Amino acid sequence: MTRSFRRRGRPALTVCLAVVAMGVAGCSGGSSDTKGTAADAGSPQDKVKIAFVSGPLNDPFFPPLYQGTQDAAAQLPIELNYIPIDEADIQASSSKTMEAAIASKPDVIVVGDFITNVVDPLIQKAVSQGIPVFVNQSGQDSWEKVGAQGFIGQFGPDVGNEAAKRYAAAGKRDVLCVINVAGNPYLDAICKGLADGLGAQGATSSTFTLPSGDGTDQSKSARDISGYLATHKSVDAVMTLNNLTGYAAVQAMKQAGRPAGGVASLGVGKQAIAAVRSGDMLFLVNEQPYLDGYLGTVFAYTYAKYGLAPVGVVKTGPQIVDKTNVDKISAVFDKYPNVIGPK
Repeated sequence: MTRSFRRRGRPALTVCLAVVAMGVAGCSGGSSDTKGTAADAGSPQDKVKIAFVSGPLNDPFFPPLYQGTQDAAAQLPIELNYIPIDEADIQASSSKTMEAAIASKPDVIVVGDFITNVVDPLIQKAVSQGIPVFVNQSGQDSWEKVGAQGFIGQFGPDVGNEAAKRYAAAGKRDVLCVINVAGNPYLDAICKGLADGLGAQGATSSTFTLPSGDGTDQSKSARDISGYLATHKSVDAVMTLNNLTGYAAVQAMKQAGRPAGGVASLGVGKQAIAAVRSGDMLFLVNEQPYLDGYLGTVFAYTYAKYGLAPVGVVKTGPQIVDKTNVDKISAVFDKYPNVIGPK
């Protein structure tokens, strides 16, 4: 019988778990054991219980991440509880979801550390209770300080610097960086990296934060960005940090009569792929969130089961999608739903 590195596993759940006391819903997944391999646990009691706290599925960035968690759980003896935060109330929700994860007494937690001043103390609380934690997608600057085992994702400054190179090569001189979730240091770091990179090229960048909740509403985002453009006539390009905001930026730039092809976005969606092909979008930044979810789940499993995991940071991006590779990305998008972007 294979033993758990931290504690014996618990019976698998195959239903959607409602954490009623916390007002949080979590989706639980499991699988048949893989026979004849190290993953063959032999009985339900050997399943590793993983709580995975990350973003909501109505944000187009997160369906591939969720799909990655589900695929990993289908391949290994894992009882997975995916607990989505509410971006419209991200401060309170970040606390509730992490408290719910701790209360479920998992073998290991994977968490998107989107609001570090809220989540970091709760990571420390989990660690103090003997629950290992992996930080995923956001929280790259603090994961080690709070005792997490590792980080899976991309670094905000890397994204901003790479985007700056692309904008400079396209001749853009004044780039607006739109933040869709206030208080997220990862998004702040992208915009800072963009500003630093453009500054080194003799160009400029400004930052605009959408009102709370507007980042998942395209019409509201378009209205917000249009308002900014109306008072900032020199803006000739926009960097957005989710696809819905990107589509809104394309709309707002057209309405403002600004040059076409100046919008770029974090994330890869079907409409975004079409926008790159048409020239409405200059490029997309692909963090490869499927890997955030898949690798985060696998590393949590191997650490809880065997005490084995990569040491330190595992980067999943940035990968740039533009006219040179968009056809290849599109083919994978169509063939494998929710791996590149939401179906």
